[in-house]
Amino acid sequence: MFTRLIFAAVRSGFTRRNVHRMNTAQQLRPLYAALKSRASLAAVLTVVLAAGITVIDLKNWRERERVIEHDVHSYYAYLPAFFIYDDIKLEKGDYRAGPDYYYFWPNYTPEGRRVIKMSMGLSALYAPFFFAAHAYASASDAYPATGFSEPYKVMLLVSALFYLLLGLLAVRRLLRDTGFSEGITALTLLLIGVGTNLFAYASQSAPNVHVYNFFLFASFALLTRWWYRSPSMGRSAAVGLLFGLIALVRPSNAVIALFFALYGVTSLRDAAVRARFFAERLHHLLIIAACAAVVWVPQLIYWKAATGSLVYYSYNEEGFYFTDPKIVEGLFSFRKGWLVYTPMMAFALAGFFVMRNRARDWLIPVAVFTALHIYIVFSWWCWWYGGSFGQRVMIEAYALLAVPFASFLVFLSGKNAALKWAFAGVAGFFIWLNIFQTYQFENLSLHHDGMNRTLWLKQFGRMEKVPDFDRHVDWPDYDGAKERKE
Repeated sequence: MFTRLIFAAVRSGFTRRNVHRMNTAQQLRPLYAALKSRASLAAVLTVVLAAGITVIDLKNWRERERVIEHDVHSYYAYLPAFFIYDDIKLEKGDYRAGPDYYYFWPNYTPEGRRVIKMSMGLSALYAPFFFAAHAYASASDAYPATGFSEPYKVMLLVSALFYLLLGLLAVRRLLRDTGFSEGITALTLLLIGVGTNLFAYASQSAPNVHVYNFFLFASFALLTRWWYRSPSMGRSAAVGLLFGLIALVRPSNAVIALFFALYGVTSLRDAAVRARFFAERLHHLLIIAACAAVVWVPQLIYWKAATGSLVYYSYNEEGFYFTDPKIVEGLFSFRKGWLVYTPMMAFALAGFFVMRNRARDWLIPVAVFTALHIYIVFSWWCWWYGGSFGQRVMIEAYALLAVPFASFLVFLSGKNAALKWAFAGVAGFFIWLNIFQTYQFENLSLHHDGMNRTLWLKQFGRMEKVPDFDRHVDWPDYDGAKERKE
């Protein structure tokens, strides 16, 4: 478009008279249209850039116990254990790297064998970045090729930004394919990208599992749409492989299968039609199941080698309490309530009530998935999920909740200016709150697991800890929670 303007100017001879005749608005209209048609792409790049700037600002890769921390030790362990230490069973030592710091955090079988707690799906997503870091560290005299030095941490942080980019691009394609305008798509991506804890887990708390799950869920939803448009052997294999990887990264996320089964179902009559549809395509379903099972073969081999059992529950005494889910606490408590620390997603929930005429095929599958996902994740014994910012386990669902979110924005677009301005003010505040609280969490002025209403109100808007901070911390009872006494 810039080229058109230049050629128009050259053709005119740049005489004062011709320039005066040039209709500037007409000449700029194609450029404006081009920029407008790329608004959602600009939103994606803005979110990734903002997360990247935060990563650089915090420089967590310089700290020994950051980046590869907490659960990441277990998600990542397969790569250095196998490719660097040739010790996938972790038998050659305790891998102590300093006082109270270990490279590996295994659980133990009743026989005393060491077993990596998490399944290996996330290691598969880390792998390209791990290999790049290992090649660099091995060729460099500046960093040890241990799997835990700075190059590995930097590349893991890069991997989180990479999968954030892919996840947002997949959601962008989903929203555009569903019929949402470029403007609504851009605003949805921007508000979810910088107004929810997706931002924190792509930057401050990267490379934990949730941004990667967001990417996988978005990709699975996109592939589901393509499969129903034209089921084929190749697409069935792709669905199966992706579903297997989703379950391998986090087994409880296998509930995404319900979204696949219900996509496009809008009534009980549709459900009966869908059952016949599946019966006629049983061969496709078998391919999906077979490919999903293939993804799990390396995990089964590992469990057999490490524990002696082909299938092993590596979480030991940790489990679900399905008869006593903590849904109210998970959604609304000041300890870690989803809608307390990520209030932006209340707009997505509101969108369920207005999406029937805008995204009919999505309503039942996303509503069923969301309800079941909430029930499952808050049935976990540690419903607050340890030291984390907000309810991190809800992040993967944002890939699907983007559709009701966009539906709400379409609904709002038909309202009067006053309501739109009110929404803009509230959304702007939620963005500020999300980013500010991300930095509060980094600076320890938002307690990792002991917040309560009193402390939250005292700490609101303050980056430094209030003088009586520790006195107000409401320490959770982890042992009691495992026995459901918390």
